Amino acid sequence: MIKDYNKIMKNFNYIDSITIIDNTGKIVSQFRYNPRFSKAENEQDNLFAIGKNLLELIPTVTPDNSTLLKTINTGKIVYMDKQIAWDHKGRQLVSTTLNFPILSRGKIIGAIDISKDLTQIDNIDLTQKYYKIPEFKVNQKKTAKYSLDNIVTVNKKMNELKEIVRRISNTSSTIMIYGDTGTGKELFVQSVHNESYRKYKKFIPLNCAAIPENLLESMLFGTEKGSFTGAETKQGLFEKASGGTIYLDEINSMDKSLQAKLLRAIQEKIIYRVGGQNPIEIDARVIASSNIPPEKLLESNIIRKDLFYRLNVIQLVIPKLEDRREDIPILLDYFIEKYNKILNKKIKYVDDDVMELFLNYSWPGNVRELEHIIEGSMNTVINDRISINSLPVYLSNKKNSRDNFYVEDVSSLKGAVEEFEKKIIANTVKASKNNMSEVARKLKIPRTTLQYKLSKYNIEV
Repeated sequence: MIKDYNKIMKNFNYIDSITIIDNTGKIVSQFRYNPRFSKAENEQDNLFAIGKNLLELIPTVTPDNSTLLKTINTGKIVYMDKQIAWDHKGRQLVSTTLNFPILSRGKIIGAIDISKDLTQIDNIDLTQKYYKIPEFKVNQKKTAKYSLDNIVTVNKKMNELKEIVRRISNTSSTIMIYGDTGTGKELFVQSVHNESYRKYKKFIPLNCAAIPENLLESMLFGTEKGSFTGAETKQGLFEKASGGTIYLDEINSMDKSLQAKLLRAIQEKIIYRVGGQNPIEIDARVIASSNIPPEKLLESNIIRKDLFYRLNVIQLVIPKLEDRREDIPILLDYFIEKYNKILNKKIKYVDDDVMELFLNYSWPGNVRELEHIIEGSMNTVINDRISINSLPVYLSNKKNSRDNFYVEDVSSLKGAVEEFEKKIIANTVKASKNNMSEVARKLKIPRTTLQYKLSKYNIEV
């Protein structure tokens, strides 16, 4: 327990803020009635705070110095006589704060902060007396453009991955993402960044396969003047990403010697510029990706095992499009709507034979291939639909060859199409939370047709 409890409580003749967070740092309740601000400002702040992460609301605190997060991590009551911070609007706050853990059946499920604003008491500049004021500028511009809303899916595995992203975003653990080219790895990477308290800091992606080996080290760690002919003192990407996220795509293409330096940087949170002798502390979350499955990475010795285990703290495996075919109809809707706006078109749907082809095609290029096909087709169509003739030659030829080859196998094709249809409808019903109007709209069929198919396939609503 805290010593001198009575003395501490004398500092709380009144309180003007109560904040409750869950065990991930997300704010579940805030009651601020600070006399420094108007009633409208306080109400607006309270509404804005709900659902935000504490570190997003108060960008100048970190997981290491936040009293609330310390309470979550230790389960102890934490008191601070004079705490300084700047909120998301850049307003200076100095307060006396007392934090209590919330326990349920012996487990810490959250914490409560009660505080009293001291910023203007007796016109004393407490910040000058007790603290060196850090330089701080609120940057409301996001540096990564994709979020979980851009991951369009009714697939169970994909929705589980989205939920995992929500849970892991505000940790600092390294992440390794696996998936074939075009599956949407960077969508997940940027979503992690944008779901976290780091979202107003830099997001820096780097394709390791696109950079020559002799340049990659200096790009990552920076250079000191004179380290080689023509070298100038420059920050590397790790320094530039401070407070944010650095994404290393195709990490498997990195040279082994550089992998060792990367491992040391991640473990020690310290880098040395090329030609430099002074250690530089870094604070950037590292996310890496590979289009090679994890077991093959280890078997082939493409990546150092110690680096693999250090990066693979959290593992996300993105499924191929052919393993989530039920997403094809809603992805079509999404891309048609997207390129209608970009190309000023009014495309409404794809022909049935196009849908059939899409549902049975192997999609080696995954979602990226589907998007590019839709974009290309919409550039050439002159009516309100995408037909077989609008598709690239290699796809339309597949349709013709399939028609010739499977003439005698109509019953199995029909069964396969019905099975896909049943799965698509069932997943759309689930994603729409049993809202039949919403399901009919997404599938672009009349409600009477929907009711018939629900009955035909015995899909429970």
